[in-house]
Amino acid sequence: MAVLKHARLWFGLAVSALALYLTLRNVDFAALVVALQSAQLWVFPPAFVVFMVGLSLRAARWAALMGGAPFALTFRAMTIGYMLNMMLPLRVGELGRAIVIGQRAPISTATAFSSIVVERLLDLFAVVLMFAGFALFIPMDESLSRAAIAGAVLAVGLVIGLAVALSQSARIERALSALLCRVRWLSVDAWLKRYRDFAAGFGLVRTPAQWTLVLGTTIGVWGAAWLLALIMMAAFLPARAEQAGLMMVASNLGGAAPSAPGGLGPVQLFAKVALVLPFGVDEARATALVFVWSLSQQLTLVVLGLVSMAQVGLSFGQLRLPRGA
Repeated sequence: MAVLKHARLWFGLAVSALALYLTLRNVDFAALVVALQSAQLWVFPPAFVVFMVGLSLRAARWAALMGGAPFALTFRAMTIGYMLNMMLPLRVGELGRAIVIGQRAPISTATAFSSIVVERLLDLFAVVLMFAGFALFIPMDESLSRAAIAGAVLAVGLVIGLAVALSQSARIERALSALLCRVRWLSVDAWLKRYRDFAAGFGLVRTPAQWTLVLGTTIGVWGAAWLLALIMMAAFLPARAEQAGLMMVASNLGGAAPSAPGGLGPVQLFAKVALVLPFGVDEARATALVFVWSLSQQLTLVVLGLVSMAQVGLSFGQLRLPRGA
């Protein structure tokens, strides 16, 4: 397992290095400096407000997915997790924020983590659908457009399949138990407990009102992210909604790739390509935009995470998974 983690770490670093090279290789650095110096600084205060609104909506959604966890604690746990993702490899922040909830709320770490999986599935679903929408209206390579639409169909199918699977949870548990019994070196009870906790995380949102809240906050989360990209674009370029939206979607697709902490490299590469190839945006200005837009968010998350750790009285040494969890 340790060898696998090290291999994933080095592979992610290699992907980041390659992506940074591809992002910067054709950039005129003198023009890049000019673009940075000419940035419109007035955009940063409203951008910060929109960023905080988006974070608050994310916290409200996660609290709802956990069955109504306290908002303040949820917000702090979430920013601590995001901070860890910005600073450490292998996305350990997702487990870190589940541990914070498990230590300070009447919700198990496993259930909190399974709610994060639901959250990520919702975001993936939203990003793929938006990408498919852009593919229909923005000139793209035909193969890329087909891939986007196929991805949307696959995402819808996965959601339907997951809903069907969870409705048959008891049957799946019996089948899983029979399968695990064939593997002698695995603890059947421990893995069944993990499965029950995982399934429970999907079952915490039951009523139409809860699902309305979850879906409404998801729309709000991505609306705020789109508005943030549009505001930040105004610092370097004429702000255009379709360009800001595609940049946002592409950066999130890039962030799913193995990489260094914070998605450094793939996030900027995908965002820049989304501006340069379909729209012909100047490379220096596009590069200045994507780096300032992405790194300013990451720096803000690190600061917020450190503040949240101080507020809950948490040290890095306390972010350990309890035995049996």
